[in-house]
Amino acid sequence: MNKPADNPAEPFKKALAEATKVMADDPELTVSYSVDPPGMTADTVRLPQVSRRLTREEVLIARGTADAFALRRRHHDAATYNRYAPTGQMARDLYEAMENARCEAVGARDMPGTLGNIDAKIANEAERKGYAQIRSTQDAPLAQAAGYMIRHLASGRQMPGGAQNVLELWRPFIEQQAGQTLGNLNEVLADPVAFARLSRQIIKDLGYADQL
Repeated sequence: MNKPADNPAEPFKKALAEATKVMADDPELTVSYSVDPPGMTADTVRLPQVSRRLTREEVLIARGTADAFALRRRHHDAATYNRYAPTGQMARDLYEAMENARCEAVGARDMPGTLGNIDAKIANEAERKGYAQIRSTQDAPLAQAAGYMIRHLASGRQMPGGAQNVLELWRPFIEQQAGQTLGNLNEVLADPVAFARLSRQIIKDLGYADQL
């Protein structure tokens, strides 16, 4: 029987866990790997399991997931987020998607390499959800599109894979309703309070003022 140390994926997993703690600026953070869906709690990050084969796809998705969680941990201000959080479900989904995009965009300014890693994560999620096959806004998630728009405007990058399809379906509507508000994005991106207020204005622009 092979010992755990004989698993060729173990050095990678250990290195990624340490890099995640550094990027998150949280040395006490616990990083684990599981076949369960990835997630993050107050003191734990759960990343996708990496097999002994250590395929390129596994590596990219694990890195992208780790980077996304680490940047959220580093740049998210929970007190501010909760203070301005909407009450309605759709408004909360929009608010959450935009905050994730903000954290990733702010982090990418100092660590540009995270963009490619997170692209792989987004592309994988879009593929699993069939975003490339969607042909109507009725089937495309507006909250995801709003988050994609924030990331696109902040980074200047096209969204990967099917995520670009979702963005293109909703982009004319978002630009028509919230274009003026989004024009101030880069001025407030690094300020959690200013961005929370901008997010609430975007939610109003998109027609969900009653959920604030």
